[in-house]
Amino acid sequence: MRQEDRGEQEGSGPALTRRAFIKSAGVAGAMFFMAGALPSLVKPALAAVKEENINEVLRRQFGSRKVSMSHVSINAPIIAENGAVVPLTITSDLPMNANDYVKKINVYADGNPEPYIAGISLTPANGKAMFALRIKMRKTSNVRAILETSTGKLYGAIRPVKVTIGGCGG
Repeated sequence: MRQEDRGEQEGSGPALTRRAFIKSAGVAGAMFFMAGALPSLVKPALAAVKEENINEVLRRQFGSRKVSMSHVSINAPIIAENGAVVPLTITSDLPMNANDYVKKINVYADGNPEPYIAGISLTPANGKAMFALRIKMRKTSNVRAILETSTGKLYGAIRPVKVTIGGCGG
């Protein structure tokens, strides 16, 4: 095989082959495209994520029904050292019998862009209305638990939690 066929020229080192040139041009083109297109793709996506007001979320979920602030307790740290992992335990002393039981437990973090965190459905077979989980909190705010009974009544509790680092907002 001749030296020119291997893509090398005398004294100049390896030459750029056609395949290597096309590959490099493709990579460079993709980088320029991403550099120009990425900001225009990310800005609308970030603009679409608007923070919801906790009152709007509650009105959408429960309408104008009144929440009685009783029969529910939230066990949470006063200060959460890491907002990415905040342990909560929600319990209630409400009955869990066939005619009257806690049907659903909803959890909210007021300071998150989307305040609704989680919900769990229960039946009388659960025996006790209790839910333990770890949530992510963006910043210091209230944590809420609202329980809905099979008869349609709402009970709730609010607990302030101070977040020192981390969280879903950084």
